[in-house]
Amino acid sequence: MTHRVDDSYSALYKAHEDVFISIGKGDGNGIKKEAIYKMNKVEKNLLENFLFVRNNALLFAKSNIDKDGKPTISDPDTGRPIYISDGIIPQVERFASKYVYNTLTVDAFQTALQMMNQKAEKETGNSYVMIVNEKLWGDI
Repeated sequence: MTHRVDDSYSALYKAHEDVFISIGKGDGNGIKKEAIYKMNKVEKNLLENFLFVRNNALLFAKSNIDKDGKPTISDPDTGRPIYISDGIIPQVERFASKYVYNTLTVDAFQTALQMMNQKAEKETGNSYVMIVNEKLWGDI
């Protein structure tokens, strides 16, 4: 999967990146105090933006691959293809079944297992993965 992040800054920001703004002020006793505001480095902003974009894509991204295996979007400047794969949530929603219950009982659990068995190639000897929320985990 391709992730793109960018940042922009002025030449003045780059020259004074460590200390961008310093404001001198007197406190009334003739002693001058200086308030200094330190800005984040551009690399730090880029890393934080990249991690945010990557984490969200790993969860929520929808694929842009067509039936021929080619991406549907590309970089307008270079023409390079931009591949986006499915995140975990779209993958689970595509293949998983949802079962709604009010009270978790043995019958409700067996019904959920039967729904999974209907999708399986064989009736016995299967291993299943269940994704549960906090409420269901408490009921289990």
